[in-house]
Amino acid sequence: MELQQLRYFREVAEREHVTRAAENLFVSQSAISRAVTQLEEELGVPLFYRQGRAVVLSPYGREFLEYVARALSILESGKRVLNEQTGEESGTVSLGFLHSLGIEMVPRLIKEFRRKHPRIQFTLLVQRSGEMLMEELVAGSIDLCLSVPGMFEQSDVRWSHLLDEELLIAMPQTHRLAAKRTLNIRELSSEPFLALSPEHTLRIIFDRMCADASFLPKIAFEGMDIATLRGLIAAGLGIGLLPSAAVRFRGVVEIKLSQHPIRPLGIGWIDNRYLSPCAVKFRDFVASNFHGN
Repeated sequence: MELQQLRYFREVAEREHVTRAAENLFVSQSAISRAVTQLEEELGVPLFYRQGRAVVLSPYGREFLEYVARALSILESGKRVLNEQTGEESGTVSLGFLHSLGIEMVPRLIKEFRRKHPRIQFTLLVQRSGEMLMEELVAGSIDLCLSVPGMFEQSDVRWSHLLDEELLIAMPQTHRLAAKRTLNIRELSSEPFLALSPEHTLRIIFDRMCADASFLPKIAFEGMDIATLRGLIAAGLGIGLLPSAAVRFRGVVEIKLSQHPIRPLGIGWIDNRYLSPCAVKFRDFVASNFHGN
């Protein structure tokens, strides 16, 4: 039993005429007749009786039509829902992003995008560490991700570079070095550091930087989010390597490093995998937002 056969059957049943059904579907009469005959053979009952040039449903055909009409309606509804979800102006985007980007960047991008495209929805907003984001993206749980390109190698992930985010030393306003304009990471080798847990991109960059400077940092606290680190830094518990705060954090100063550490950020997707028109639109919007196009 094929979907096309069911559609042909429904059309004949509604019009009670093979020729008119064929004309409406833009197919030959023989194709219609063959589909109906095959259905009757499969079901083992006559679906129509002939009355001159017209046809009428048999009792079996009337009962079968109720199920066919329901099934086709459900399928058409499903197709309509998918069209809405993947449409260019009314679809749904699933997005993953690093924990630290949920403070300012992601809310700003979504707000600006939805101002232009209010019918596009965002679902499955996933906030994860970099490696977990790659797993979600490869598994197909998300359409797009905002993370560090190339840090967790996946050959089938394609990236559009967005920006190089400068990383600074955040320290208490009362710290002995707080008045300096720049610092060298080696000057800080004996300081207690507050850092994100090891799976986070910022921690990976920090660990590499310390290794390049030939010292093992003293980690006084490991956290899961930047806001917590800033609060503890303000309380005088240590210093941290962080992106610049969007809004000045009371009790914390930010100082540039002579090594000029950065965290590259990009938007990634799986190459050669279907990406809905609305997801493509958001991806291109994000890229143009940073590239100034």
